[in-house]
Amino acid sequence: MAPAFKMVLLLRSRHDLTAEAFTRGWIACEDVAPTQARGLLDVVFDAPIATPAPIENVATPPFDAAVETWWERKNDAADWVVSASFTDDWLGSRRDLLAEVPVSLGGIPDLLWLSPADPAADAVKVLTLPVAPRRLRFAEFAEHWTGAHADLALSGPGTRERLLRLEDTPAPLPLSSRLGRARYDGVGALTFASAAALEEEFASAHYRENLAPDELRFTDPVSSTALVTREIRLR
Repeated sequence: MAPAFKMVLLLRSRHDLTAEAFTRGWIACEDVAPTQARGLLDVVFDAPIATPAPIENVATPPFDAAVETWWERKNDAADWVVSASFTDDWLGSRRDLLAEVPVSLGGIPDLLWLSPADPAADAVKVLTLPVAPRRLRFAEFAEHWTGAHADLALSGPGTRERLLRLEDTPAPLPLSSRLGRARYDGVGALTFASAAALEEEFASAHYRENLAPDELRFTDPVSSTALVTREIRLR
């Protein structure tokens, strides 16, 4: 079943935890309070990697990791985050790992590229958190991001060999007042075959000469950000 809704929880780890300790603790919590709810189709934990995203027009990220969830309906996700199961069990078991309550983003996911290649053991994922400039309406931002910009990105020499998956999710409204809020206008998920593939992509002439200038057409570089992670499947 194709997901009708995607919710991403952005995580800031406790300041005294290393990336490795935070990841171990998060995975251990799945034995205590696994991520499960009615209508949940898939969930992954995007574990932190201590390296900056090699994207030109982004600021330093205020988050370390993320949980991506895909749902049959938006209401299923909304019901989960206001439930006692979420607050007491899921979030309660993880609260000691976090510096603050997770920030939520949600919207209709747009899967723009899926490689026929097998999943790579050393794959890395970049989560982009764009903010639209004030001059653009949200619909204009979303159309350019998932349309012209995505087409331009996928047209790069060798990009489709380096990139395993590209999914953009415009997020027009916050999902729940019980979670933290941010002014990001969506979340993009770009999975590369390896850290080397990621570096090669963003060091390419195609990125520098075409994609980087285009980023400025639909995002605010002061407020937009991105983080590098590695995906750990939880289902």
